[in-house]
Amino acid sequence: MNIQQAVALADTTLRAHHVESPRLSAELLAAHVTSLTRSQVLAKGDRSLSLEEESAFRAALARRVRHEPVPYITGETEFYSLPFSIVPGVFIPRPETETLVDAALAAARGLDHPPTIGDLGTGCGTILVSLAYHLEAGEVWGCDLSPTALRVAAANARRHHLENRVMLREGSLFDPFRPIAGRIFDVLVSNPPYIKSGDIPALAKQIRDFEPLPALDGGPDGLTCIRAILEDAADFLRPGGFLFLEAEPGLMPKIEEEAKRRGYVDFVVHQDASGKERVAQCRTPD
Repeated sequence: MNIQQAVALADTTLRAHHVESPRLSAELLAAHVTSLTRSQVLAKGDRSLSLEEESAFRAALARRVRHEPVPYITGETEFYSLPFSIVPGVFIPRPETETLVDAALAAARGLDHPPTIGDLGTGCGTILVSLAYHLEAGEVWGCDLSPTALRVAAANARRHHLENRVMLREGSLFDPFRPIAGRIFDVLVSNPPYIKSGDIPALAKQIRDFEPLPALDGGPDGLTCIRAILEDAADFLRPGGFLFLEAEPGLMPKIEEEAKRRGYVDFVVHQDASGKERVAQCRTPD
């Protein structure tokens, strides 16, 4: 079997099982087992698979047929044009979250000193590693409840040679930072769980059945975690410090209301690449 035949087989099989993005999935699985890029897979369709590669491809295809996400199968994902390792049970980053990084980078670069940034619920570390990678100086602190996620985040920091500027702590939201006295952060970012609990059963099977529920479930109105962050963030942000929260577009008016009620100022909403309101920005008073 050559690459072209393998991709065609996978495409047909995945379509029959109603798997999302069947052709793309087929090409990514072929790239994974052959250690080629997706572009090389498309250009070298007549290259034969070795017996080991064909066996690995069929095993990967069997996992994808069950709707397991491709990043869990390949152990790789891309975010902000950087490669990241990932494992099952750790939240898979989405392209729209790059809007959060864009906004936080702009704020951090506008400071007159190296920033100290906190990332709440860091997952596999895509946000904090991307921030540290694109800033010349400063520290980025991340926390997560999941020991598995923190192990992967630490590996990703090492992968990009940022282990000296990325600090990770286990715990929920601000709990790991409470022993550190004072308002220590210039910028806080979070991609918190914001899907309404009642909407989770309607999610795509590859999300609902495989990704960690705590990273998805935002409570009855999607705002449980966001409210908790807004309640405590000012205690950890320096005067004039920035807070960035990713959320669903429909939640932005309520987030603005909750933020202003707690004394935050300069509320702004950033749109993602598809034009949807995706990231809420506010500040503590100077």
